[in-house]
Amino acid sequence: MKVAFLTNIVTPYTHRLFERMGERMSGELHVFTCSETEPGRQWTVARPTHYALRALGGLRLHRSYVSHIYVNPGIMPALFRKRYDVVLLSDFSPTMIMACAVARLQGIPVVISTDGQPDTDPGRTSRIHRLARRLIVPVSAAGVGASRGSVALLETYGLPREAGFVSPIAPGWDYTSEPPDFASRPFDVLFCGHLDDDRKGVLFFVDVVAALIARGRRPTVRITGDGPLRAVVAERLDALGVSARFDGYLGQAALADAYTSAKVFLFPSRGDPWGLVANEAIQCGTPVVASPHAQAALELIGPSGAGVVQPLDVEGWADATERFLDDRAAWDAAHAGAARAIRAFSLDAMVNGYLAAFEQVTSGSDHRSPGRFSAGPTA
Repeated sequence: MKVAFLTNIVTPYTHRLFERMGERMSGELHVFTCSETEPGRQWTVARPTHYALRALGGLRLHRSYVSHIYVNPGIMPALFRKRYDVVLLSDFSPTMIMACAVARLQGIPVVISTDGQPDTDPGRTSRIHRLARRLIVPVSAAGVGASRGSVALLETYGLPREAGFVSPIAPGWDYTSEPPDFASRPFDVLFCGHLDDDRKGVLFFVDVVAALIARGRRPTVRITGDGPLRAVVAERLDALGVSARFDGYLGQAALADAYTSAKVFLFPSRGDPWGLVANEAIQCGTPVVASPHAQAALELIGPSGAGVVQPLDVEGWADATERFLDDRAAWDAAHAGAARAIRAFSLDAMVNGYLAAFEQVTSGSDHRSPGRFSAGPTA
């Protein structure tokens, strides 16, 4: 089997996906990227050993640190040059539309992949985004979603129910040690992510810290990540008398130290398709307080008991945080739930969803995997 996998850039977690997929496939995996990197991306990715990688030339319209529009005409001759058995698209940019057209002309099955979910779907408000999705999804032979919400989103654009597969996201690194217990963690609360408020809610995090202080607590605070509000956050915490630890950006190898140093991870997302930081915290045994505006809250944190899902109300978040800080039984239960949950979000589970989709579109057979976190079709 020869698979062409089109993506915007390679990230640490997709690199792991491609490496394991290439190991397990009986054939060739060719990954085409629209760009080598994007503004604001500070990670480094190892050279591929089990997949072929090619960055396409072209144009990029930079809209925000998480939104880019790509036009890479070179994908058309690249797909004509080699006969593939499957063409997988992971976005809805003009590049992906061109690739979809070439695959259809050649009679090659198209698989569409997304980590989107209904609440963050730009197609709700943008005609152009809706059009792009309606050009690709109805003609796709299968769809792979990072969550059940992702597959449901594809179905709203015309994907048949029996053609949807779930590929649960796994982190770009594994924590293989025994997670430390409550007493061994020096920080009360942790924020990890881009320091903005419109998407990641970092100022809401500061408000929760302020609410804890108003209740007579002196929380120890660690903040991992960088972004435009770093100075504002530091100033506000300093005014509260909090001497927080600011890590700035941490590479993959250093993230485990951040997550395992905190008793509670606060994830006040205002709109994440998934929320990989939740997986990272959970694999380190750290209870999570999360907003319902990230699919990880609805499909990982809530069902597993590895934390609580809480509407974005400051006092409610302060209550939830205090419960984990003061009730050792509650903390231990979430800690144990985290250990159980992360097994269903493993690297192999992520690969399984894609391989099942490839097998179905090339053989015509129907593959269904039972279970709460199924990697098979969702119907």
